[in-house]
Amino acid sequence: MIFNQPEFIFIFLPILLILFFWGPTAYVRKPLLIAFSFLFYAFAGLEHAIVLFLAITWVHVLSRYGAVIRSGWGLAITIAGPALALTYYKYSSFLLSNIVDNQFIQTGGTFSMFENVLLPAGISFFTFQLIAYAIDRYRGTLPKPIGFIDLTLYISFFPQLVAGPIVRFKQVQSAISRLSSWRPSREDVAQSIEYLVFGLAAKVLIADTLFRYQAPLIAAPGELTVDGSVYVLFSYSFRIYFDFYGYSLIAIGLGRFFGFQLPMNFDRPYSAPNPKIFWRRWHITLSYWIRDYVYLPLGGNKHYFVNIFLIFALCGLWHGAAWRFVAWGIFHAVLVIAYSLTSRWWDRLPHLVQIALSFIVVSVGWTLFLFSFEDSIIFMGSLLSFGTGEIGADNLQMWAMLLVAAVVCFGIRIESVIGQIRQSIWSRSAYSIMLSGIAVVTLVFVETSSTFIYFRF
Repeated sequence: MIFNQPEFIFIFLPILLILFFWGPTAYVRKPLLIAFSFLFYAFAGLEHAIVLFLAITWVHVLSRYGAVIRSGWGLAITIAGPALALTYYKYSSFLLSNIVDNQFIQTGGTFSMFENVLLPAGISFFTFQLIAYAIDRYRGTLPKPIGFIDLTLYISFFPQLVAGPIVRFKQVQSAISRLSSWRPSREDVAQSIEYLVFGLAAKVLIADTLFRYQAPLIAAPGELTVDGSVYVLFSYSFRIYFDFYGYSLIAIGLGRFFGFQLPMNFDRPYSAPNPKIFWRRWHITLSYWIRDYVYLPLGGNKHYFVNIFLIFALCGLWHGAAWRFVAWGIFHAVLVIAYSLTSRWWDRLPHLVQIALSFIVVSVGWTLFLFSFEDSIIFMGSLLSFGTGEIGADNLQMWAMLLVAAVVCFGIRIESVIGQIRQSIWSRSAYSIMLSGIAVVTLVFVETSSTFIYFRF
């Protein structure tokens, strides 16, 4: 099940809210949320829900015993359970194709999983949360083990289960502990609805519209004109942003219904003046996870260049089981290191030029998400006018939609808009009408919406 499905919006969520707030007793709220979270996940396949349950149980049982989790071997065994599940489902085909077939570059452009092995949605996200919990227990950051119910709710909570944000237990500990007595204020309800509406609109009205326009162009990367290539480059960049950003806004809004203050995952990343700051603003919870659990243990800045390459290669591999994703990670490592070496000159450039250059190079990197290695090279040839294609972006509506995406992306920070306009008395009615209009238009098109891109990660 996904957030932009009518079944979720009109059936799943209303029933859950009714049972949660008007159920027979508040003490069943934790089991209720867990049951609905597993139901939400089981729509992708019962096997996936079983994998999730077994991974949580494995980590819980081993982390209950201080003598086990406080030893290096104990930590390794605890992490091994969910890590092996992730390896099997996400990387087994990739590893075997390289080890057995000695095929170091895959050009198929899609995940090469076994025919009978379907990748559980968001397995990378909940695996990283389980690993973080085990490491925090090992370090003593969480000196006491938490109960099985609380751990299960923390990992399986449906708003952030499939595509983040990657949450630390301490960030939701108070919400879980007060769940039985939680009563949302008017402000909580209003902001929950706002995040939900704006998130769905970002996904359905912007990301999915861009996808419909770019789909015919993506299918023929070698037959594009220069303007068609430019459109694909920037439209996909905005598409993946609003797709993931929209999901994150929805997750925050859903979390607030139940008293969870989920962390922000974006801070206007395309307005970053350099690639280094971009990674402080894009997928913030993943960046901090890699910093705290990989980069710093490896020595941090003491081995800066080596560690930057390692963590970005890991980041790329986390996104997908193919060499093109590793190449994407290394590409960003090169960008960050290049900026570090040239910052004295880069930082002297006009601010708008810095933003434009950062946005362009980041957009170029996204082509490795969109195309295989072979098609990426063909596409770059078309972009640099080496191609002789005939398929162009000659529809004014396509460019108008791209302009709308750019204005919203660079000109509006939705989180800062939420609540501020509504609190102004003179504009409250107009804001309510605007929000209702956005919700209605979004719901009209929601049935044609596509799956979130980050679900496959």
